Amino acid sequence: MAPRAIIFATMVGAMAKLVELTEENNLVLRAKTQAEALGRLYEMYYERIFRFCVYRLFNKEIAEDVTSAVFLEVARGIGGFKGRSEQDFRNWLYAIAANQANAYIRRTSRRKKLLAEAAGSIRPASADSSDMSSEPDWPRLYAAILKLKPKHQTIVTLRFFENLPYEQIAQILNVKEATLRVTSHRILNKLRNYLETVFDGEI
Repeated sequence: MAPRAIIFATMVGAMAKLVELTEENNLVLRAKTQAEALGRLYEMYYERIFRFCVYRLFNKEIAEDVTSAVFLEVARGIGGFKGRSEQDFRNWLYAIAANQANAYIRRTSRRKKLLAEAAGSIRPASADSSDMSSEPDWPRLYAAILKLKPKHQTIVTLRFFENLPYEQIAQILNVKEATLRVTSHRILNKLRNYLETVFDGEI
């Protein structure tokens, strides 16, 4: 492709992304007063928030209930939402989801039961050594995560299950990015030490 054609194609691609971003930003603004726009945001983000809740709570039925609570809170609060972009809305949405998941955990004493249900519902790793080397021991990993503080569990979920960048997680949790990176490093060390020292054949 000629250099001029490459430049043109790049410009077209950039313009298309800008148009898409502008449409999403407009959708967020319209959702403050229009039920149709809010419904479209619900369709766009339901699966993401549901997945986040599954990773935090290890139970699909509970995750469905918490996800419903998240979007109910969004519907109640969208009129007062101060953000003006899709990124602002996404951060707000994840913050609500994190708060709802943490509130559920605080309201119940079901952590051990949640872990037992998770361990029973996750497909065990194959006995084949090649499979075991590539697939984590999910029940043990979840057990280790449950030993963390709720806020640290949220960081692990957003970073390593949702694959969000540190910058966005810092915005969601309202902390400095540098502090978040240091905290994440400490969390990983805790998880590593816990998995290495505690699991000697039993949880």
